[in-house]
Amino acid sequence: MREAVQRVIDDVLNPLLGKDASSIELIEVTEDEVVVRVTGRAAFGVGAEYVRTGVIEPALRKVLGDQCAIHIEKAVPTAKRRES
Repeated sequence: MREAVQRVIDDVLNPLLGKDASSIELIEVTEDEVVVRVTGRAAFGVGAEYVRTGVIEPALRKVLGDQCAIHIEKAVPTAKRRES
């Protein structure tokens, strides 16, 4: 199952999210749960909730089915320190 989920992320979701300055990363796959992490606008942008519920979850459901739980973590961006 991990390979199928990673393939959807690599072939479908990352190219799509990349157009909106975002990305998705597979964190963990178990028998009944998948954890992914999103960055960029897909995590904190105005349409982030729609992207998660209308794009990411449906794409993953095609591979996982309805019985598997999908958890989407938001990656908090880190600020670069200014040189003194």
